[in-house]
Amino acid sequence: MTTPRRTIVLALLLAVVGLWAVVAPAPKPAPLAARQGPLLNSARVWGYQLQGARADYIDPSIDLLVIDHARDTSGTNLLSAAGVDAFRARAGRSPRIVLAYMSIGEAETYRYYWSKSWSAKTSTAARPPSWLARENTDWKGNYLVRFWDPGWQKLILDPQPSFIDALRRRWFSAARPYLDTILDAGFDGVYLDRVDVFGEWEKTRPGAEAEMAAFVERLAAYARTRKPGFLVMAQNGEELAAHAPFRQAIDGMAKEDLLFGVAAAERANDRDETDRSIEFLQMLKADGKPVFVVEYLSDAAKRAQAVTRLGALGFLVTFAQRELNRAPEPVQPSIQPLPQPPSRPSPPASPKPATPRPQP
Repeated sequence: MTTPRRTIVLALLLAVVGLWAVVAPAPKPAPLAARQGPLLNSARVWGYQLQGARADYIDPSIDLLVIDHARDTSGTNLLSAAGVDAFRARAGRSPRIVLAYMSIGEAETYRYYWSKSWSAKTSTAARPPSWLARENTDWKGNYLVRFWDPGWQKLILDPQPSFIDALRRRWFSAARPYLDTILDAGFDGVYLDRVDVFGEWEKTRPGAEAEMAAFVERLAAYARTRKPGFLVMAQNGEELAAHAPFRQAIDGMAKEDLLFGVAAAERANDRDETDRSIEFLQMLKADGKPVFVVEYLSDAAKRAQAVTRLGALGFLVTFAQRELNRAPEPVQPSIQPLPQPPSRPSPPASPKPATPRPQP
């Protein structure tokens, strides 16, 4: 065979191999053992820390702990399965539930998937991906994303990777999907932040709310396919509770600043706004799903007020600094049944003396 003919044949073979590599099904991520551990509903005390968390600093009374899956602000030093187990262990008690914080509505410059060139202000900067939008003015280093974009969703989860993607991840250290790094580290579940970002897109994308609900549903289904019993909890965006499939997909919901702090630190929220949020959250309670609240309060009287009111609603509260950089404070619950209106007028009561808010 002459040299030109050999070249042609080799080129054809390479083309066939390349085409096969693109269209051939790649092996899916390996399934994991089903989650073993307490139910989310069994938690009575919870805590939330995203910066500087240390297993030996976590109070043993905390049943549910939300931490970051990265050990430092570079976002590249990820917790191993042994590291997660250290947070799960409690001397003399059953293991606690450990959830990994994950933002699905914003991209963070301190994550392993981020390229510095996307935000560089130079002529040689790489063109940012189509899903990347403006920076969050309240949280430097956090960028809104077009969460419905296939590129962003593929970064979060990739149930059917192409042969090329699988090859790149296996042999060339390409980044794995975000959710898989959490699953493989052995977390009990994920704590999804910025699901409420749909509200910032609704003017230009009217279907954003339904698209976020569908995104969470897809994420939950994939995670449980790999790890049965994997927990999925969403933070904020309680309006999504109006979507029945969304409520079925998640195991619980968390809310920041339910009673205080929306307009200003420690200031009581607008009553109508609070009542509206509670109405949505009670839809979760009606489905048997727990509701967790974090209030960023230091005032003792306001803390006591929050414990009493949230306990009456059946919600579990924790208190934290806005930076979420301190070991969680254990807050004992004060859960009581909701008061029922009397069926007939009650006699006047005798007078009694008055009883005296991550991101990394």
